[in-house]
Amino acid sequence: MTWAEHYMKEPAEPRRTHNLNMGLATLLLALFLICHGGVSEILQSFNDVPHCQNFFHQGQEPIRLDSPSTARICQRLQGVYYYATLYHRDARVPIYSAYILEKSTTSRPDLSSSSWYLEPMLAELPQENMLQPSHSALQPELARVTESQAVNDDYRNSGLTRGHLNPSGHHSSESQLSTFTYTNMAPQQGNFNSGSWNNYETFLKDSVLPSCSQTHVITGVILSGFNPEEGVWLRGRVNVPTFFWSAFCCVRGDGSRRAEGRLGSNVAPYEVLTKSVPQLESVLSQEYGQNVLLFPGGCQ
Repeated sequence: MTWAEHYMKEPAEPRRTHNLNMGLATLLLALFLICHGGVSEILQSFNDVPHCQNFFHQGQEPIRLDSPSTARICQRLQGVYYYATLYHRDARVPIYSAYILEKSTTSRPDLSSSSWYLEPMLAELPQENMLQPSHSALQPELARVTESQAVNDDYRNSGLTRGHLNPSGHHSSESQLSTFTYTNMAPQQGNFNSGSWNNYETFLKDSVLPSCSQTHVITGVILSGFNPEEGVWLRGRVNVPTFFWSAFCCVRGDGSRRAEGRLGSNVAPYEVLTKSVPQLESVLSQEYGQNVLLFPGGCQ
């Protein structure tokens, strides 16, 4: 049975639980954040920041994708919020990024991968905006920041691309620039990134966007493991996902809705399956060991 045939079936019993895969240090950090409210834009709930809440359909974030190993990031550049990310601290990849699909009117920013943004708040630094590695506020604490998240050196000469979960081509101007942060990246096979997954991203902007008044997109990954002893990792630090997934909720001018999902393999031959949102939720529920809802506000 191929992976595609397996995931076209309704899943059986959940086969693993993400919440059990965390170290004592991560648990203690999570308890600290609960007690002290976190730092800056690392949130207990995306509802804590109304601007960030808006990146989800009906203002409701997905249910049961978080764990004590994850951090909610309201992605902010130069004082403006652009999208929301649930980041896995141990795997050093985003579990998902959520955003509103926009018409792109500008070309991809000419930004060297060594200048892509980092998230100071993951290292508990009192900086509200994502910053480039060369920024004076990061330089004295670069080792601490590097420990807290993926950086350019993790990907360098790895043979894998820096795969956007929230792609720059779905935005314009500063919105586009904000997607170039390592908290929005996961290791992706090049042929998958530029091939079948790119076809899906093009479908969203060319076919879905023109027919919708507003389109909310959530794109995420399924990890290949929870520590360097299981799954595939870059330099023993960054998990290489087995699958990329995505779901969109399109609200038309007459109030009607359209929703679909995709599940793509990060392993050759890089198939991408079209799935209903409930089917995709079933796959994720199997992986997470509990019932996942992507659009709790109702968009099927």
